[in-house]
This record gives sequence, structure tokens and C-alpha cells, in this order.
Amino acid sequence: MTSDTSGNFLSPNGYAIIGTSEAVWVTLLISGIDPETGEPKYNGETEIHWDTQETLESDGEIIFVCSEGKEWTFDQLVPATQFNDP
Repeated sequence: MTSDTSGNFLSPNGYAIIGTSEAVWVTLLISGIDPETGEPKYNGETEIHWDTQETLESDGEIIFVCSEGKEWTFDQLVPATQFNDP
């Protein structure tokens, strides 16, 4: 059985595109502030504000992430059906 790759894209170096780059607001909880340095004393907990999630863009183009963790815009991607291994 073959899979339909018509909607799949790869990075220019052949790695699968696994998602989009996202930004989410978080709050790192603190137990206080050092009065000498003004540095926060982190308590090890983080609150994630999922309702603030936004897809990141570069010059108006969505940023995609490949399986190697590198970021690419759509115009840099190669359709999986057209990729030629160097």
C-alpha cells in the first residue's frame, strides 16, 4: 500500500515537515524578588496560557519546522513527490 504524498512537503535538505513554529505566552511563577539584585526567585512552576497561541510568520509567511528542528517558509519547501535525493 502506498501513501498519498500529494500534500506532503520536505525541507530543502529532505527532512519531513512536522509542524509550525508557534508562540505561547507563559508565566514563570516566582516566590519573591531578591531585594539586592531585583532578580526574581523562580519557584519551578510555569503557567501556560494556551489561548494566546499564535503561528509565527516571517515576512507574512508561516514558519514550518522540519524533523531536524530547522525552520522554513513555504516557498523554501519541496513537494515530497518532487524531492530528489542528492
